[in-house]
Amino acid sequence: MKRPLIYIHSASHSGSTLLAQLLARHPEVATVGELSGTIHRARPGYQCSCGVELVQCGFWQCVSAAMAKRGFTYSATTAETDIRNAANPVARKLLKPLHRGPLLELARDVGMVLVGRSHLERQQALKTALIESVTECTGRPVLVDSSKSGLQLKYHLRNPSLEVKAIGLVRDGRGVALSIARNQSTTFPKGARDWRRTNEEAQALAERMGEARWIGVRYEALCEDPQGTLNRIWRFIGVPPRELDDCPAAHAHVLGHGSRLNGSKKIHNVEKWRQELSADDLRTFDSIAGPLNRRLGYQ
Repeated sequence: MKRPLIYIHSASHSGSTLLAQLLARHPEVATVGELSGTIHRARPGYQCSCGVELVQCGFWQCVSAAMAKRGFTYSATTAETDIRNAANPVARKLLKPLHRGPLLELARDVGMVLVGRSHLERQQALKTALIESVTECTGRPVLVDSSKSGLQLKYHLRNPSLEVKAIGLVRDGRGVALSIARNQSTTFPKGARDWRRTNEEAQALAERMGEARWIGVRYEALCEDPQGTLNRIWRFIGVPPRELDDCPAAHAHVLGHGSRLNGSKKIHNVEKWRQELSADDLRTFDSIAGPLNRRLGYQ
């Protein structure tokens, strides 16, 4: 039987962690945030969203034990579950770019067959075991992965053990570009390009997956009408809608963005970009990503 997996695809700083935590207030849905690991989790003092240092968290010790039963030595501090962490340097280079169009993805596929087949096979087995272990430890059948990356999603879709549906989460690119620049120590134009490329990637993935497996969600709609938006997503996932008031926030174990430490109760749309971006900044954004932002409904 295939394991259900719900994947949130979005640009960074678009609200994926909040959305995952809200969805997991449903008693049939779980999340641990981003299944793709990062090197940041190995830093001393890195906390699970439960407030306990990751290496001491009982939930993640449960996951490690469940992984051991499946033949894997696993720690939540590892970046091993990031598809891009291939041992072969050529495979790492092939896996570095964002998801591209059909021809470039075909070229990536051919290259990975030549130098990275064993890596992809191990990733499939590792991710399947991790999803099974997390659902075992949470006791909930549906798992939400907020890893965001189109490349991670591509290889989830190729995993024969998984039944994957995706949520395409989008947020006004002006605010996202500002957040990327501020939080990733980069420039505002780079943030605008990152937002544009990620949402171009989303359009290509949505076309490939179709309406049965892809649902588009605007962060602003989630903030304005959380109940209605969550009901729509829960129906898409295949679980019955529930009243948020009847679904108190669970004691979660979420990894990823720092907002995981704040719980899932704060649902508001802060548009700091309206006060902080200059006229020159707005013209720069418009030249880079304005047409796509407008097509997505942001004026």
